[in-house]
Amino acid sequence: MKSVFVFLATITYLVCAPLHADHHGEKVEGEKPFVLIARLQAAPGKVAEVIALSAAADRAVKAGEPGMLLHTFDRDPDDALGFVWTELYENSAALEFHLQNPDLIEYLDAVSPLLDAFTVELYGEVSKSAVDRLRATETPTKHFKTELGYIRDLTP
Repeated sequence: MKSVFVFLATITYLVCAPLHADHHGEKVEGEKPFVLIARLQAAPGKVAEVIALSAAADRAVKAGEPGMLLHTFDRDPDDALGFVWTELYENSAALEFHLQNPDLIEYLDAVSPLLDAFTVELYGEVSKSAVDRLRATETPTKHFKTELGYIRDLTP
């Protein structure tokens, strides 16, 4: 039980530590955590290959991207060929790092021919440079900018 508390406290710190203002009291663009949802549709007969490549990518991201706070690959309950990557980033710099990660580039090169569709949705305050870098990949991207809400400070 103590290890679970330590884990949750660590994640809380990583999520909440970037929630700060610069020395002038102004918000720093792209410093807050945000969510990325990547929806993909495997081509018929390619599900096993997509899952295998995605599992390898997941292991590589876990090992090499400390700014990726959550990274899950979920199956669409209504579509046997549909999957969703859910990713929680510490900040915009973590997304920019992810997009330059050779393991991610290798994954996208390998999995893309096995897909019928691939789209990305961003939710939250993401820097213009990170959004531009993502759009430069030519992946269809939709950015849902935060209208209101908060990130709870769980720091003990």
